[in-house]
Amino acid sequence: MDFKAKRQAIVDRDGEEVGYEFFIVYHKEVEISPEVMTNKTTFITVRTLAEYGVKKVGGGKRVFVRLPFDTLLVRVFDILDPKVMAYKIYPPSVGMGKAVYIKSVDFLEKLKSEGALISVHGDLLERFEDLIQFADIVEFNARKVDLKEVPCVRNMGKRVLISGIDTSRDYERFGPHADYLQGNYIDEGATLRRMKIAPYLKSTLLRLLVLLNTAQSPTEFAKVIETDVGMSAKLLRFINSAYFSLRKKITSIEQAAVYFGLKNLRNFVLVVSMNDYATVENPIAWRRSLIRAKLMEELSRFVDPKVSSEAYLVGLFSLIDQILDTGPVEFLREVNVDDVVIRAFTDISSPLAKLLDLVVLLEEKEIITSKDPLSLPVMGTVADRLGIPKEDLMEVLKRSYLMADTIIHL
Repeated sequence: MDFKAKRQAIVDRDGEEVGYEFFIVYHKEVEISPEVMTNKTTFITVRTLAEYGVKKVGGGKRVFVRLPFDTLLVRVFDILDPKVMAYKIYPPSVGMGKAVYIKSVDFLEKLKSEGALISVHGDLLERFEDLIQFADIVEFNARKVDLKEVPCVRNMGKRVLISGIDTSRDYERFGPHADYLQGNYIDEGATLRRMKIAPYLKSTLLRLLVLLNTAQSPTEFAKVIETDVGMSAKLLRFINSAYFSLRKKITSIEQAAVYFGLKNLRNFVLVVSMNDYATVENPIAWRRSLIRAKLMEELSRFVDPKVSSEAYLVGLFSLIDQILDTGPVEFLREVNVDDVVIRAFTDISSPLAKLLDLVVLLEEKEIITSKDPLSLPVMGTVADRLGIPKEDLMEVLKRSYLMADTIIHL
């Protein structure tokens, strides 16, 4: 996926620039759900800003970055100098429990104490009124603001930013009431650079694979997952989904980690880390990758149970060329995946390559929707080669499709 790094001016009442918001825009023609890529977008935005240079963006003025409240726990802000930064805090992307809220407030207080400017969106204050104490600025959107709220904010010693000033009418109406203004009427935003998403996903996976190879227990894994709000929420949603059909709901990350087991946790973390990118870039190919991964994992047990984890990765990365426009061998070597996995793409005679060929045969949509799937020739062919009953093969297919659809909608 390609994206553009942009900046947009924020001005005072006199039209003087007081800072710039730095943000990224995905410039492929796709619909992106508000919940998709929230944590990852924050991570990429901050990393890109650090790489491009805060001084180049701000030119001596503050650089603003927008982020949902819960992404304060994405430990990437340390690479930016807080004294030249301003953080626009928005409502959280996922539900926030008390523990996550407390940790987020602690980090917000830390940023402010180190010199960062804090802007809190009015929508967030409706849910968490006490955050007003950390705000230097309160932001309102021109489409939603009730101007009666502005004097109340000013009486508390806070400055007011009104964003979404997109027309001359907006400017005339809201200009007299705001300390700062932002919007396309004032500045449409300048593109600073164009980049591809693939390098960021590779670096993320590389760090994860290092963790996957060093973690010795599910509880050790749980401590890492707990530091990522998005990952934590998705793990709990997945384990409490219809795919598992648990009688009793699991409510803690440690409990979920123990239930999952170390091997399944490794696969889950990899999948979720890719899911935000892949569901936007190529949802059809990503769904097929997830189905292939589960099929490879389960069917490998009939061929060689010792390589079920490697088989899962072969299926998961088998369509990476369509998702990231990069060859699977090149990609897997860059992220240091085991040679057994790579051989599935370089040696057609390897056991995992042959198993992948059988899995590809099972990608006919008619199998799942057919009134009599067991009578389809492809079912007989694959079942015979694996030496298993067609009924067992059908159950594996059903579980694979359910798992893929469950993960995509986390």
